[in-house]
Amino acid sequence: MPRGKVKLAFIENQKARKSSFMKRKECLKNKLKELSTLCGIEACAIIYSSYEPGLEVWPEDNTAFQNVLNAFLTKLPMERNKFMSNQDSYIKERISKVDGQIKKQIATTRDFVKAKLMSECLSGKVSLAGLNSKDLNNLGSFAGHELPEIEERIKVLKSDALASQLQLPEPKEVVGCSNTASHMAAAGTNVDCYVPVMENTGWYPPDWTSDHVEHGLDIQFQGST
Repeated sequence: MPRGKVKLAFIENQKARKSSFMKRKECLKNKLKELSTLCGIEACAIIYSSYEPGLEVWPEDNTAFQNVLNAFLTKLPMERNKFMSNQDSYIKERISKVDGQIKKQIATTRDFVKAKLMSECLSGKVSLAGLNSKDLNNLGSFAGHELPEIEERIKVLKSDALASQLQLPEPKEVVGCSNTASHMAAAGTNVDCYVPVMENTGWYPPDWTSDHVEHGLDIQFQGST
């Protein structure tokens, strides 16, 4: 089973604290050895604790240890301290990181509360008359922030509605007729008419035939058999 995440805090139990120190000290030395071998760098460590007398250094070869230490001490203070870290600086860095995460979460929560209030006002659950000046200001700022997106969405919906209205159904059958009214026949004029009908039903608009019969028009239906 994978080991759970270790809580980074001082171990109160002295026996457990000493046991953790001994195990992690060996892990540290092994990691330094791996880093030095795999990456071809020079590294050293000085370990001091109340659990063991004196100092413990790595590498155990004193000459190799002194060479790395002297190379470090000959650097200028600015260059030497550039990537240096201790417990105090590490804790400050962690505090700064957590503080940023908290501020981000507060902003997210604030936006959620504003959106919820806006929804309740639009649905009638909350009346604007019952809100204080702070809530009204928050609601106004949220609406102003979301307004461009709302306007863009309205434009898209209007465009889609207009496009759907322009898509007219195509007729499947037509009925042709020749206008033979006496006054148009005398002039030698022929007019072909096309009226959409329902497929295989012979349907035509109401009062269409009666209107044309009254004007002396001959109607010829052409349908599928």
